Amino acid sequence: MKILFLTSSPGYGHTRAAEAIDLALRNRYPDIETQCLDVTHLLDEDVSAAVKDGYLRMTAEHPELYQKLYDMDKDLYRQLAGKTPPDKELVDFLTEQQHRWYPDVNEHSLFSFSNSYKNLDSALINTLINGICYRPRFPAGRLVLQGLLGLVYSILASRLKNYVTSYAPDLLVATQMYPNALLSRSIQKGVVTQPIIGVPTDYGAHGVWVRDTTHLYCVGHERVAHALAEQGVSPGRIQVTGIPLMPAFENPPSQTRARQNLGLDERPTILITGGQCGIGTLDAVRQLVLDDSRPYRVLVTASNSLGGQGELEYLARANPDRFRLYSWTDDMVSLLRAADVVVGKPGGLTVSETLACGRPFIATCCLGGQEAHNVQFLKEHGAGLRVDVPDLPGALHKLFDNPDELRHMKKRAEQQGHRYAAKTIVTQIENLEREKRIGRWQRHSAQE
Repeated sequence: MKILFLTSSPGYGHTRAAEAIDLALRNRYPDIETQCLDVTHLLDEDVSAAVKDGYLRMTAEHPELYQKLYDMDKDLYRQLAGKTPPDKELVDFLTEQQHRWYPDVNEHSLFSFSNSYKNLDSALINTLINGICYRPRFPAGRLVLQGLLGLVYSILASRLKNYVTSYAPDLLVATQMYPNALLSRSIQKGVVTQPIIGVPTDYGAHGVWVRDTTHLYCVGHERVAHALAEQGVSPGRIQVTGIPLMPAFENPPSQTRARQNLGLDERPTILITGGQCGIGTLDAVRQLVLDDSRPYRVLVTASNSLGGQGELEYLARANPDRFRLYSWTDDMVSLLRAADVVVGKPGGLTVSETLACGRPFIATCCLGGQEAHNVQFLKEHGAGLRVDVPDLPGALHKLFDNPDELRHMKKRAEQQGHRYAAKTIVTQIENLEREKRIGRWQRHSAQE
């Protein structure tokens, strides 16, 4: 069996989910052949980096703009297509992003390019930005922009189709919605014939996921299954499996053992995490540094790429009895199990890992979009809270001062966890392969 995983960055959770399924497959089938493709790698390297950087900047610095993009806001898309004048926020964001990655751009005619971005991808992205931001200069700009948007989509879809046909897998597994959508037309035309499994990694279902060409959806919870069904997906094409996690989450250590492994005492313990990019981590830590009224132990995980890494290191050295700083690659299972409460950015994988370890999650920042679904899920099931950073100390005091409520939140969190989701998805893959073999046998028998 040969499987191709399709992901898209930024967003570490999509890749992590693919890795979890891959490991579960390899544990059952050591000789299996797999490959993982981040579809942004189909773009020119500089354009790919600029797109990723723009996504992170938009989520951190322009959350309202990101929410509109995620919601497929009609007014925003009319601006991108040149049908209406763009808002100042959109123009400022795009021009700043262009200057960050193409600083030699000094002429904004629609088709004049400096030497540094004459390759196709760079030319297209800069033409789009120029057309959106300098629309009054181009009488036919609206038609050009609409054509360019369609062209960019077609080029990326064609490259993905060519990659799939060249690799020739038996099965496709998409852990991000855009690769799933990009393949839709090729599947409809019969160019790509392999079945595709969609694996959403959040607790909500964006409309982009909804495709008749997706053979099966493996979702994290019944609420996601219900959301897909409401958007027209047949219930027979949906399986509630949980969000796939790495093998270490299947049998996590007890809290006592986890604390012993990390050399920690038994005082109340908080884990702060901002995901791979560390968003919101430093703000949460600063709040707890200012509040020394409780003897909490605070564990902090942060990516080495975090802008405030130096300040975090300083705070850890200055408060060795209260704070410990860990890299993002450290043993997350032990860190989660050692904690009583987890604080941070509610990415789908982070929330799922936290629930599998039976810990409540307090979201101090939320990028909107899919993370809003995750926060709503936590609140609905009594497994978490959403608090603003200045209110974090008070929320923690209230929780630790009510041990019965904390114990109940831990129990509710564990009830929503899916430790064996990756193995469950492997079972679904096996079922799909069995159906394919039966179908081939039936077709062969009919021909005879």
